[in-house]
Formats: sequence, structure tokens, C-alpha cells
Amino acid sequence: MSNHHPWVILFDIDGTLLTVDRNFNRLFLRELLDELDINYPDMEKDPFSGRTDHDIFTSFLVNHDFDNALYQQFKSTYLQKLEERLTNNLVKRHDFVDEAIEYFSGSDFIRGLLTGNYPPAASLKLKAANIHHDFAFGAFGEFDRDRNQLPLLAITQIKERLGFDPDPSKFVVIGDTPRDVICAKSAGMKCIAVTTGKFLREELEAQQPDLVIENLSEPAEWFSKISMG
Repeated sequence: MSNHHPWVILFDIDGTLLTVDRNFNRLFLRELLDELDINYPDMEKDPFSGRTDHDIFTSFLVNHDFDNALYQQFKSTYLQKLEERLTNNLVKRHDFVDEAIEYFSGSDFIRGLLTGNYPPAASLKLKAANIHHDFAFGAFGEFDRDRNQLPLLAITQIKERLGFDPDPSKFVVIGDTPRDVICAKSAGMKCIAVTTGKFLREELEAQQPDLVIENLSEPAEWFSKISMG
């Protein structure tokens, strides 16, 4: 097998490709907590940005000894009801998504997802936002609570695909939160931070990403800036 090393492009979902209505999301989670009689009064003020579903939902069980059976019940109920209730009008599809994803469709690239979502939740959100592109693989929040472990999962999957040890510097994480930048840098990957989420340019720049962009338009231009660096 040739040791040709493609660029591995890892898209975050929430805040980067799309945004789920915050009012829906918080009310939905509160309903699930109440339905399952989970005592977690801090849910409405908890910061979720950049965290994995595994981390967020486990934290809800702080007053229940982090009971795994209850966690699994919450997870199952969440995914079932998300499929029933997440509709197109509750999801904002960000501008230039098609342009960015399609740019990385050639043989020099492998497109993947790096997201805190569970795989079924990721699929439901992308479908609701009418984002129907294929992604070769995903590093999902189901598999580790710690977002900083997700790039390592991506490296492992690419190693199996390529048949040789991949170079982390040929991976690019595209995300909208400081945690996206931190997780990329922790693994030696490049990071493009986009201001389509809730964080300001200054907040993203504080984590020293390779580049900060306003939106996903003109991918050839911003990709060239980091691929030649």
C-alpha cells in the first residue's frame, strides 16, 4: 500500500454546521430529567458548548451517584424522543455548509466528523438541517466523556484505513468553541475556529487556533493558509 497521506478534515456539528434552537434543547432536556425523576437543578445554567453528550448527561446524575443504569435509561430516552421531536424548523443550517464540505470531497481528503454527539443524535441533527453529505467516519462523544480523547479515536480509525501511522499535523479540526481548539492542539492537529457559534473571535483566538474564520465560505482560501503553513 502506498504511504500517500491525505488530509483528514474533521467537522464539528453543533455551532459549526448547524445550531439547534437553544430554547427547544433546554426545555427538552428538562422534560426528560423530570420524566425520569432525576434531581439536577443546575441544568438550565450549565454550559454545554464543546462538551460531549456522555459528559453532559453523566453530570446530570451527580445527585444519583452517577448511576450507570440511569445514565443508559436517560440516553435511550433522549435518542428516542429526539427522533420524534427534532424537526427542520428547530435547526438552523449554517451558511456555506455545502461549499465547505464539497470542497473536501476529492481523493486528497478524508472527510469525517469530530463531535460530542452520540452517533444517532449526530445523524438526526444533520438530517433535520438537510445536510446529506457522506462522512467517511466519525469520532463521537459516545465513546469517551473527554473531548480531548476524540482526536485520538480519529487517529486510530485513520490508521486502520491507511495501513500506516498517520501524521496528526495532516488532520484539521473545524469547530466553533475553545474546546474544539484545545482538543485539536492536544493531539497535535491543526484547528480552524469558526465564529458561527456563541463564541467571539477574541475568545477563540485566546486558545491559539491555526486560523479563525467568520464562516465556512471560500474553503480553498482558508485551507491553503493552513496547509501551506
